[in-house]
Amino acid sequence: MSAVPHTSRFRAFADRLSARIDAQGGDIPGWVKRVALLTGLLAAISGFVTVRSTILTNDAVYASGQAILAQTQSSDNWAEYQADSVKARIVETTLLTTAVAGVNRETLMKEAAELRRRQPPLRATAIAKAADRDRFLAHSAHILAERDWLGYANFIAQIAIALASVAALLKERRVFLAGAVAGLFTIIIVAFAYAIHFGMAPLAPRL
Repeated sequence: MSAVPHTSRFRAFADRLSARIDAQGGDIPGWVKRVALLTGLLAAISGFVTVRSTILTNDAVYASGQAILAQTQSSDNWAEYQADSVKARIVETTLLTTAVAGVNRETLMKEAAELRRRQPPLRATAIAKAADRDRFLAHSAHILAERDWLGYANFIAQIAIALASVAALLKERRVFLAGAVAGLFTIIIVAFAYAIHFGMAPLAPRL
């Protein structure tokens, strides 16, 4: 039995299949051609948001570290302030309750005066470092709020890309429109995150 008829049948089947694919290709809706544009735009936004979120995370870690350092410095200054206060009180009590005369009395008086002199700068430094701590903590919270919103935007962008891809495969216009709406929400959330960055939007409380 010759294999030529079988080869002819396979060739004919391949030709019919190719013709059917070409026919379906000619019926592709116009909106399907926009899927690549939408997914490309959303992929670019998602990549930018990812890089931006990484930068913000590093900035937040730095600000938190500076807040911890300022808190430590403030505590150290307050501790030294209180220690000098106790020492000065002991010396002053000694001068009042003990009969100290001559050189010893003069030395104790100078020591008490020196301890009291050191206290105001220590107190001022402690208060300033506490203010620095609060400023760094507020800055860190501001950065984290922006980063959180960018994270939401990235998540929605991925959903929009998935919807657009499914719409192209199934040729479902409604799914494509849902992806386009999700893409629009992505852009809105990114804009809101930048409004937070520039202080034009209130910060939501972090849970």
